Amino acid sequence: MKILVLSSTPWSNDNSFGNTFSNIFEGIDDIEVANISCRPGKPTSYLVKRYFQITEKALIKNIFNKSFPTGTEIKTDDKEIDSSFSENIKAREFGRKNRWQILFWVRDIIWKIGCWKSQELIDFIDDYKPDVLFMPIYFSSYLNDILLFIKKHTDVPMIGYISDDNYTLKQFSLSPFYWLERLYKRRKVKKSVNKCDLLYVISDVQKEEYEKIFNPPCKILTKCADFSDNRKPDFKEPDEVLKIVYAGNISSGRYEILSELAKSIEGINSNGKKFQMDIYTLTPLKEKQKNVLSTDSVHLHPPVSYDEIREIQKNSDILLHCEGFSLKEKLAVHQSFSTKIVDYLETNRCILAIGDDYCASIKYFIDNNCGAVATSKKEIKPCLMKLCSNHDLLKQYADNAWESGKKKHSHINIKQMVKDDLVFLTK
Repeated sequence: MKILVLSSTPWSNDNSFGNTFSNIFEGIDDIEVANISCRPGKPTSYLVKRYFQITEKALIKNIFNKSFPTGTEIKTDDKEIDSSFSENIKAREFGRKNRWQILFWVRDIIWKIGCWKSQELIDFIDDYKPDVLFMPIYFSSYLNDILLFIKKHTDVPMIGYISDDNYTLKQFSLSPFYWLERLYKRRKVKKSVNKCDLLYVISDVQKEEYEKIFNPPCKILTKCADFSDNRKPDFKEPDEVLKIVYAGNISSGRYEILSELAKSIEGINSNGKKFQMDIYTLTPLKEKQKNVLSTDSVHLHPPVSYDEIREIQKNSDILLHCEGFSLKEKLAVHQSFSTKIVDYLETNRCILAIGDDYCASIKYFIDNNCGAVATSKKEIKPCLMKLCSNHDLLKQYADNAWESGKKKHSHINIKQMVKDDLVFLTK
């Protein structure tokens, strides 16, 4: 069975998309996967047999030189891929630091006027002949345009996968431009979803809300792992100084939580060191923010590879998951379930979750009693005090986390569900 997947980023095991989709498809028999991506970069997954790449740089070049291809099939050993990615690093770094709305509009305009619907793309699709489409549903006009084109051109069954709230109006912003964009782009999201034969969602909250809105049936699909009893990692007996690890993006709300954690840790450690926190992030921070998150007990690090962060997590005592408390941030993630959570459950370590219980991920830890939870900033320090005064809690939460993973995220059950759905749709 041939599966075609469209993605924003290249399929790399070091980015969230590639890591998650490799996790979903690995180990499923009798499938072949091809990927069309829309950003520069080198794919690094052995799972994908063929890659096609369209980039904004190629679209711009094509505007001035029609003979320049906007998309091309690439090989993983192609040196030009690395060159293209290197040339794009400064632009992406600027974009991360300056998330101006006009920059997103410029990108949308490039894709709107650019000739992404090329003969090269059509030839790639026709030559591959997919049996089924497996498509992430993004909050993006051009990605939904490409998705709808591929669906119409191939006329094969399509499974959609949506992992953020890209449709409802349960959001907060005082900007009229935000709402104009939301109202415009959600129409594209609905068109894409309604072309699906099946829609995978990320959480119970999202399933409940989207089943009331969209036509295709919804099923919950998360990252999975092998939770067999013989694979359960040994619990790491806590050291005198408990090590907390956070790895991920730092939004303004998450920064507030991390700064409150840093403040609480320094206060607790004033009577003898009890905690150390290490933060690994790609997010560009201001000097003032770096200073707040760089203390005697809190250390800020550049990002490391997925394999490296997994080793760091195994050597920790507490893994941190947090979502911002502001109305804007908690609404933005109220349906979401971080891909890192299954990694946390599999590690057999205590999890500390901080955020409003309106968020699906925080509610998950409460409902399954599989982590220490602080649902307000004032609860953070007491929660830390409770953990450092009773180390037995660390093992209790770790055991509960493993059992929750075993019950809800077993690779046997999830991969069988995906395989059965693929087979059913292609009969």
